[in-house]
Amino acid sequence: MGFIPFEVVSISEAKAVLDWDKPADKKEIQWELLRRTQRAADIKLSDATYKWVSTIPKDIWPLWLMKSFPRIANQLANTWAQPAGCDALFTQLLLDQRGTRKGFPVEVSREIMALKLYFESL
Repeated sequence: MGFIPFEVVSISEAKAVLDWDKPADKKEIQWELLRRTQRAADIKLSDATYKWVSTIPKDIWPLWLMKSFPRIANQLANTWAQPAGCDALFTQLLLDQRGTRKGFPVEVSREIMALKLYFESL
């Protein structure tokens, strides 16, 4: 059995290599500049959303979601009858695919998770 080749380095050199983040030429994407302009459905609950909420059990009504994020509540209402679309939306909402999102407030996250569990039980 042979020796494993290695190079003696200082702790600061090893740390510098491990802390190396990104190439200097790679820039962060500014997502806020890519957002579309807000529409009425982004700031106001639709009639379809009110109808949808009335079809689910009262104990999982997403009141915080509806108040704080009407656009997302409207999206859920519009995709609820489409299993693949709704499942994809839940994945989008619950998993940070960009690595930079702050996440929802705890109350909203709980409501989304309760809706997901209920949706999966249907």
